[in-house]
Order: sequence, then structure tokens, then C-alpha cells
Amino acid sequence: MIGVSRRTILKASVAGTALIASPFRAASSPQPFAPGTVSFDQDWRFLLGDAQGAQQPGFPDARWRAIDLPHDWSLEDRPAVPREATGWVPPVALANPYERPKGAPTLLPQVPIGIPIVPAARAGGPPLRIGPFDPEASGVGWATGWVVGGVGWYRKRFSLPDFTPGEQAEVIFDGAYMIAEAWLNGVPLGRNVNGYLPFTFDMTPHLRQDGANVLAVRVANEGATARWYSGSGLYRHVWLRRTGAARIPDHGVTVRTVAADRQRATLSLNVEIENRGTPPKSIECRIDIVDDDGRKVASTTETVSVAPAGNERITVEMIVDRPALWSPETPHLHYAEVTLLADGRLSDRQRPHFGIRTLRVSPEAGLLINGRSYKLRGACVHHDNGILGAVAIDRAERRKVEILKANGFNAIRCSHNPFSPAFLRACDELGMLVLNELFDTWEQGKFSPQGYQNHFSEHWRKDTTSWIRRDRNHPSVVFWSLGNEIPEVSAPRGIEIATQMRALILELDPTRLVTNALTPGGMGKDGRAARKLLDVAGYNYDYARTEEDHAADPTQIFVTTESFGSNAYDIWQIADRNPWFLGDFVWSGIDYIGETGSGSSRLVKVGAKPDPSKNFMGADVSNLFVWDYPAYQSGCGDIDLIGLKKPASYYRDVVWRRSPIALFVQRPLPSGMEEAISNWGWHDELASWTWPGQEGRLMTVRAYSRGDTVALLVDGKEIARKPVRAADKLKAVFTIPYAPGALTAIAYTDGKEVGRKTLHTVGAPARLRLRAEQASIGHGPDELAYLIAEVTDVRGQIVPDAAVPVKFIVAGAARLLRAGSANPYGIESFQNAETRTFHGVAQAILQPTGSPGECSVRAGSTGLLSDPIRIRIV
Repeated sequence: MIGVSRRTILKASVAGTALIASPFRAASSPQPFAPGTVSFDQDWRFLLGDAQGAQQPGFPDARWRAIDLPHDWSLEDRPAVPREATGWVPPVALANPYERPKGAPTLLPQVPIGIPIVPAARAGGPPLRIGPFDPEASGVGWATGWVVGGVGWYRKRFSLPDFTPGEQAEVIFDGAYMIAEAWLNGVPLGRNVNGYLPFTFDMTPHLRQDGANVLAVRVANEGATARWYSGSGLYRHVWLRRTGAARIPDHGVTVRTVAADRQRATLSLNVEIENRGTPPKSIECRIDIVDDDGRKVASTTETVSVAPAGNERITVEMIVDRPALWSPETPHLHYAEVTLLADGRLSDRQRPHFGIRTLRVSPEAGLLINGRSYKLRGACVHHDNGILGAVAIDRAERRKVEILKANGFNAIRCSHNPFSPAFLRACDELGMLVLNELFDTWEQGKFSPQGYQNHFSEHWRKDTTSWIRRDRNHPSVVFWSLGNEIPEVSAPRGIEIATQMRALILELDPTRLVTNALTPGGMGKDGRAARKLLDVAGYNYDYARTEEDHAADPTQIFVTTESFGSNAYDIWQIADRNPWFLGDFVWSGIDYIGETGSGSSRLVKVGAKPDPSKNFMGADVSNLFVWDYPAYQSGCGDIDLIGLKKPASYYRDVVWRRSPIALFVQRPLPSGMEEAISNWGWHDELASWTWPGQEGRLMTVRAYSRGDTVALLVDGKEIARKPVRAADKLKAVFTIPYAPGALTAIAYTDGKEVGRKTLHTVGAPARLRLRAEQASIGHGPDELAYLIAEVTDVRGQIVPDAAVPVKFIVAGAARLLRAGSANPYGIESFQNAETRTFHGVAQAILQPTGSPGECSVRAGSTGLLSDPIRIRIV
């Protein structure tokens, strides 16, 4: 713990842009080094597999692969595995047409929920190994999307010729999955077992100043460690931090908003200082508060003496006049520029960002930020980035937040682990609220025998501390979640753990709300003790019980921490009428790799009776996880794997009053068959009136609207009209014969048109059109260019169900990093330049090669015209 020998309350303010005078003076003598943190991502060597003695500096690694970080080996092509499939085309229809054999495996022996299998090889069927996919070698199989973990080694050579006596150097890992061990010059630095949290190792005692140093890291992801796609390796950034002997420990600056309005804000700042030197240090600590326009809005200076190997803490109170407040609509950031001078010499500096905002919650007013009420329109997401895998490249992390924000979400639940610093920074900058979750298991595991539950008892306190210290300055973070669906949450041991965890969290940060994502064991009478430890009770799926449990305890506040997309209308009926119900987090916001078939469907005979062997606790579970290999995605997202809207997202737009109407058409099913859909799933429907070969066939058309009536027109002639009642949940369903032309749905309220949507029959594929999300990007490694190849007809309309092969050709100042589609069955090499469109589109992701310039991209497909697109690299 940090020793607190004194507490100083200093007040300083700046009116407008005037600066505060300060006794701070720069040292007159030259500085021996510049303290700071720099990227350590470049110039590593990597070996997939174990290597005895690889921690030794002289180990031969010349034949290892040269890479830069972040790096995730699980979505890279497997050695000696084909990159292309011959004679197989992934299906575009989502429903699984095959029945599983009798005796197929289930989730647990006592739980009759079937799990995806690898069917027997069949003529024209999918390859059993391709790119990163290898079911036989996969530790978990369906849960991680049939990819492979294992062991990997990383080695980096570096020199610090200007390293001076008394200087400190440490290496900071933002995250490694899963168990990481590090050595410097053959000397062990330490071990980390949590795959989602940062860890830091002191390199100072083992550095060589007379030549190259070798940092070696072994990362192991062996066995069943996760229930979803985790990735493997050093998948987040690595940093080198250099300071003097007088220094601020990692995340040792904390800024809290004591009070704030548009006239004045009172801030409390904590600065931890340690002395790793021998003599006592007289340390001058300068604190400047700077707004996001670069203006200094408050300053102060404090002096403290720190004994050798000692720790001190400075606490100051600062006033900011007319502050720019942080909110989801105006996410203004501030920076605490903290500088340490030890005996007159620059020794350390940090510049954490924060936001000035207040946070309150009550049953009567709900969630208040700066006094304004907010309902949480939330999305649960996992940490992967589509066809990139788990690599936490800054642009990919920010894009994920941008996509959700653009689709109406104002909150994200980090499911079920801490996300990267780059992700939280994006949430801060874009105004996205965050439910920050720590654990998926405590002491009792779920379906991953090698998971974190094996380390929880020994490491939970350290990991909780690391989590809070890292994230407590982020204004986007409003909730600390203790866990997700913890089996023992209401048992005596679970209450004991939660009590200790809550106490530790509030000791480190008393300003945010504590929650937990509960299942039925934490609901009702049996869950009262568990809920008493929460500021807000998170209920997974059973949203109706929130009203019952609130009636039993009117002081209790609720949020649905997970919900089915199909329940959106019912949930928002509750949210709209109850201030104590804060909102909803749908499962899930974006499709992800693994938990294969969460949102799946299968074909069954019309009128088929439920299988009694698939009844669990009174519910029919026969339609859960019904996709089989080669499906590798969850399938339950509002947004697909490459970032495009799915039908459920358009329905949600109507529920949230963002759109007056949406129109979709069910994919035709084989005669005598119907869809059986998972609770997390959605109909296989497209915004398409293009069904060649189906002329005259009856088609199911669904219109979503808040109007009271929907009329359906074909080629301008009304053919049907239906009322939309509360029981319809904003859905009007029609059955009409298909004929090429224009299908239009018009929504009315009290006889007045409030919206319309038209689908046109499009022509055959004629062109490939490239569309870049950004016309220019920076030239650094954290920048990415996302491109979409669209199959269009001669009039430029996207062919909605086109599945054509595409090859991307890239030249200039960027390289092709990944290519693929959102097809949940589309197993392939994502490192291959060739892919196949799904719903008429495919994605390419480019990374700059390091210099400004221009990049030219062309997409080619036999028989289709195309034009190149150019992206500026600045």
C-alpha cells in the first residue's frame, strides 16, 4: 500500500484563459534523459510452438518470424494447412438443413443443450482444415470457433545506450492471452495469468548498457481456457517506460470530480510518488490541468520529501471555472499533466486524460450524468475485432465504438473481461458509456476446465486492483461489474467474495456504480443478499422479474445486462415507464468468433413437435446452438462480423424511434419446412425483392414500424394493409406472391403517412464497386483502412444475395492485412487476398507500411468490371 504521511488541500483556479503563476522552474542543468513511455511493439521475432531454452539471450532465433505487435496467432493460417478450398462454396442460407445424429454431445451431461459438431465428411462438403481452422487441434472447438491456441514465443533485441545511473526502466504489457512469462537476458521477470489485464515488469536490475538486451516472452493458451474466441499471444500493445528514481508508479495519478456544473468544477487529484533511489529525495510536483483545446485551466505545485524505497501521496483540490463537461453528447476531455523534479532535475511525467462529470443514480430519477437522465441503449460485445481476431489495433478498437454509436447505442458492456486501453480511450472520446466487467468466473468454472477459475483465489485481489487503477480515470466508465453469471453468486462463499470485492473497489474508486450480471440464482428472494451488495442489479434475460423484485424492494435499481434481440420491444416498454429500470444491454451488439451458433437456426418440418429429451427446467432447448461446422461465428449480433447492419438492428431502430419503418423479406424455405430459431437468433431475411427462380411463390414479408397501420404495395399498387397493434410488437407480417418489380411498405399513424421503404428487383452482377470508410489515414501502424467490395448490377444497385469470388490487389504505401466476409459458414484464410462475397459484399483491411504516400486497391472477379480506388496515407 502507498504510505500517506501528509494530506494537502490546495486550491487553484483559472478564469477564462488566464494562467496561474507558479514557483515551478525548469532545471538549469542539462537533463540526462527524457522520461516517458514509448511503443515497444516493433521488431519482435515469433515462434509458434514451444522451444526449450528460448529465454536465454544466446538462443538462435534467426529463423523465427519477424513480426510487429499486437499479434494474435489463433486467427493466422496454421502451418501446413491449405489456404484455399477446392470445389466447396459456403452456403448463404443460414438455417442448418442437417439433423444431428442421435447421441450427439451436449453442453454438460445433465444439460441437454446440444453443441455444434463436426459432421462426417461428405462430397462437396467443407474442408476439415483451412487457414486458421482446425477442429481436431482446437482446444475447445465450437466455443472458440474451431481455431487453435497452444504455445508461442516472442523475442526482442534492444539497446539503451543512454541509460544512466539511477534511471528506471520497465516493460508494460497491455495484455497477453493467456499465461505469460517473461525473461530479460535470461533472468526471470515474472508471470501473469489473467489474459485481459495489463502487467508490468521492472527491467532495471538486469539491463545491459554495453550491448543488446534480449526480452523473451512465452505465452501459453493451452486447453479449454475460454468460452468464446479469446485469441492467443501478445495481442495488445507493449510499452517501454523510463523514469528517474523519483517516479510515479503505473496509473499513479487519479482525478475525481467532487462537484461540477457549467460554472465551476471541484477536482480531487491524487499523485502517488515513490523513491527507488538511495538518498532521500526532495520532490517538486507540478500539476497542470489542460482542456482538450490545449488551454491550461488550473495549476498548482507541491513539494514532498520521500525516503529511500519510500512512498508518499499528494492529494490536492483544484478548481476549474466554466469547465467543459464530459457527457455522451459532448465528450470533452481534460488532461492532468504531472511533472516531478527531484533535486531540481526532471525525473518523471505523466499525462492521463479524464473527464469532468458527475454521476448519480436513484430509483426515482434513474441514471443521471451532470444532472441529465439517461436510459442505457446498450450492447454486449466481446473483445475481438472480426476477421482481425483479437489484435487490439487502435483503429479497429475505435471503429467498433463508432459503429455502435452510429447505430443508436450509447453504452457498451465489456463482456466478460476488461477491454484494451485503446478501446476505453475511444469510448471516452466518442461519448460511449461503459459497463466495465472483470470476471466470467470466480472459484467455480463453467465450460472451460483450464479457465481463470483455477487462478481466482490467488489472484483476484491483485487483478481487481490492477483493473480499477487502470480504468478509474476514464469518464466513459460508469459501472464496475463484479462478474457474469457467477454460479456461486448467492451461496455463502459467493456473498463473502462479493463483499470483499466491493470493499476493495470502493476503496480504490468510490465514484462509480457496482453491478453484477445475475442469472435466476441472483433473482427473487434467494438473490436478495447478493443484490444488497450492488448499486444496480444486472439481470440477464429475465427482464420481467425486475418489476417483481423492485416491488419487493423499491430501493433496488435494475438494468438488463443481457437480453435477446427479439425482446427489445417488451424491454423498452418497461424502460419507458420505470425510472428505476436503467435500460438494456442486448446480446450481442456485434457478431463475434466462437460460441458458434448462439444466434443460429435450423430447418424442421412444419408442425413438428418438440423433442421431449430436449426439455430443460421446463423449457425447450432444442434450438440452441444448432449450427454445426463449418459455422464459426456466434450469429447473434445486431451488426455482422465486418461491421454492417443486420435485420435485428433495423428493428431496433424502429423500437428506439430512430426510424419510422424497415422492410425485409424472408429467404424462401424448402417446401414443408420452417425455421426453428435460437433465442438469440433472427429470421434469415434480407432487404431484398430479388428472388430469381421464385416467381409466383408466396413470400413472407415483414415490415417493422411504430405506425398504427402498414400498407404494402407492388409496383405502386396497394395489395395489402394491416394494423400494427401492441401485441404485434411493431411487426406487420404479409404473405404475397413474388414478382419482379418494386415492393413498398408505407407506415401510417392516424391516417397520415409517417414513413415508407421500397425494395427494387435488381439485375445480375455486373460490377465490383470498392468503397473505403475513410479517404485518407495516417501512416502509423495503429492506422487501418477498411474497404468494402460491393457486387452491383449495371445500374449500381447492390445485388443483395450475390456470392462471388473476389481478389484484392494492393499496391503502394499499404499492405493487405485481412480479407473476408460476414458469412458465418465462410471458413477461409483471412490472410489470403481471395475471398467470396456474402449478401453481395466482402471486406478488405489494409495497414500502412510506415511512410506517407498513396495506396491503390483493385478488386477483381471473373466477368465483373471494376475500378481501382486510391487511399491517401498521410
